[in-house]
Amino acid sequence: MSPPGLDQVIAWHICTYTAVCFVVARIAIRLRRVKNLRTDDGFIVLAVLCLVGDLAIQHYMWTQGLADPGGSSFDNFTNIMKMIVPGSTLYITSLWAVKAALVVLYKRIAGPRSSMQVVCNVALGVLAATWLLIFFHIMFQCWPHDKRWSQNPNYQCDPHNSEINYWITVIINITTDVAIISLPVSIVAGLQMKLRKKIGVGAIFMLGIFVIIGSIIRAYFSKRDEIMLTCTVSMIETMIAIIAACLPPLLSIVSQKLTTKKTGYNAEQHQSHELSSHMATHTQRSAYSTTRIEATTTNRYNLAYRLYASRTLNRETNLGPATTSPDTLGSIRMISYRVTESQIPSKA
Repeated sequence: MSPPGLDQVIAWHICTYTAVCFVVARIAIRLRRVKNLRTDDGFIVLAVLCLVGDLAIQHYMWTQGLADPGGSSFDNFTNIMKMIVPGSTLYITSLWAVKAALVVLYKRIAGPRSSMQVVCNVALGVLAATWLLIFFHIMFQCWPHDKRWSQNPNYQCDPHNSEINYWITVIINITTDVAIISLPVSIVAGLQMKLRKKIGVGAIFMLGIFVIIGSIIRAYFSKRDEIMLTCTVSMIETMIAIIAACLPPLLSIVSQKLTTKKTGYNAEQHQSHELSSHMATHTQRSAYSTTRIEATTTNRYNLAYRLYASRTLNRETNLGPATTSPDTLGSIRMISYRVTESQIPSKA
């Protein structure tokens, strides 16, 4: 007879290994096509490393009796409770890293000195502040930490603090998810493309809604103290977020292969030319826009901004001027890693 929860532990490993494969593929493609890595790549690597660490912690907790904490020994119970803070920290860090990667991507797509770059800078500041808020609340909601496994009824965590942490995390994550999904709307609206393509790009961006739905499901199981299911949905959430963030460069390779196969046109060579000519186009955008239209300074700037965003999106994905799917965004729906003393009965 297999140990309780083994099927879900296998699911944890599958989710983690799948995410690792996508990140490795993303990095390999970046190095091959762009010859270097960017800030958003670093955030994605951080996210997958935290996911691997979270897997190790959850697997260890399972070996200590996480699937049936009420039947575990006091020593095993203590070992489980000691893993709550590091596990929670890795979990929120992984999700917040994906969020930051998306905002950095939007900032790169936006034209220099544009209002969108200012918005993205503010968003990054908000993400940093909210991560710190949740992190410090995780650290100090039950202090000293040995209260988590104390058998002394007068020396235990306040359940009210755990409830506060849960709702803070839920509200912040839903709010930031919706905000990040909304960021690229103005970019897409300003791009020069057919309505059909705009609708397609918008649909990709809105895929993050499914991650938010998954987060709501996770919150439901968490409230019901379904520890193993909560951990499983957490791994699925993070995996989807990471995969979504890795899709643009992977899709660009598929598009390149299809283009070469159907037309004999080498998209790789074109991409190299696109990258080399991009900066020249960027530095000359004012003159270019003036040549194209005789209008006000605002109109010239708006045209240059749309051209810049279109070229940047095309460079990111090679799928046309707007396929860099921030759907990854929602990819990050995050709810608190709720394996707390309120979920695991104390050994009073």
